[in-house]
Amino acid sequence: MERICLDTGVLSIILSENPTEEIKRLQKSVHTNKVECHILSPMLVETYWQICKLKGIEIAKIAITSFIRKFPHVLVELDENIILKAGMVKCQHRTTLSYNDCISIAYCINTKMQFHTTEKTIQKIKHNTLEKLKVVKYSF
Repeated sequence: MERICLDTGVLSIILSENPTEEIKRLQKSVHTNKVECHILSPMLVETYWQICKLKGIEIAKIAITSFIRKFPHVLVELDENIILKAGMVKCQHRTTLSYNDCISIAYCINTKMQFHTTEKTIQKIKHNTLEKLKVVKYSF
């Protein structure tokens, strides 16, 4: 089974009122167990914050709670390996990537997992980080 990791942008599209066709296909693959979806807990915090900004606290709470309960996923907590790798990635790309991007990228590199993202600056990453990272990019 293919394993993937979703960033906040992809989560936001999934939870939007009009997900793209590409995201609908991704969701179907997850729901039919063709794809195992990993989500790092900080991405859910950031998604909550984004929904809260647009729609308020109650809608954000309902959206995230419902997602956690109904969307098949592996919830990943930060451990020492992710923390150290994410810190290194942030140190190398401090002006290009957010902390959450660095956390997701570190996890994907450590696990050799595909990184599903909406991040526009991902192609600007220097060093050899991109060579180690399998990226699937979405836009909304």
